[in-house]
Amino acid sequence: MSRFSADVRRLLIEPDAIRVGHGSTQERLAYEWAPDAALTALAAAQDGGVMRGSRWDVLFADAVVRYLIVRWPPGLRGAAEREAFLALRFREVHGVGAPEWRIIVERGATDFPVIACAVPAAHVEAVAAWGRVHRLRFGSVTGEFLAAYNRVRPELESPFGALAVQREGRVTLGFWRDAQWQSLRSQPLGPAGDTSLGLYLESQALRSGVPGEAGVLYCIGEGPRVPAGWRKLALHAEGWEG
Repeated sequence: MSRFSADVRRLLIEPDAIRVGHGSTQERLAYEWAPDAALTALAAAQDGGVMRGSRWDVLFADAVVRYLIVRWPPGLRGAAEREAFLALRFREVHGVGAPEWRIIVERGATDFPVIACAVPAAHVEAVAAWGRVHRLRFGSVTGEFLAAYNRVRPELESPFGALAVQREGRVTLGFWRDAQWQSLRSQPLGPAGDTSLGLYLESQALRSGVPGEAGVLYCIGEGPRVPAGWRKLALHAEGWEG
């Protein structure tokens, strides 16, 4: 049975609220700093679905997390060295790190680029405590973009392309070539956001592509404009709306 079937509930944690469900059936509970109180309120609701042994997939909204494409340098040995390398990279690129942030890494071979995301530790700890109290089972616990990518991965047939996930004024754009991640960027749209992301995608395509080779931009939501010669393909994937 699919891990996205009706027996698996999905929880989205945004910067100021949690959401459960999709479309017209979703419930939204606000919070101010960390989602502890909102998670407690969800558990207290009769129709919240928080039952002992129930299974949940937890998504941290892209506005909450920080992303990196990780290219493991040769010679790293063991988990401790990989963790130290990740901590250094997140400090260098995003200025975040322990103990205020926790790092989650996409599962994959260490000789290929993978996606890592840093999540505020208070959010991770709130979810973990909520799960312990109510004896919940967790499936995936990851960033919104990674969850969307895993959901639509079978549809991403082009070896040269990008995936854009757009929701509530933010776009996260991941670019790959030969089935390997090259870059990833997440930003609010703003007045010039579409132009900025279009130029970013064009620069990545020029840097990594073969002249004259067309790429495909797969979009959940509208997504940015595409470089000349590229195709834009809408993916009608289930997502968090509104």
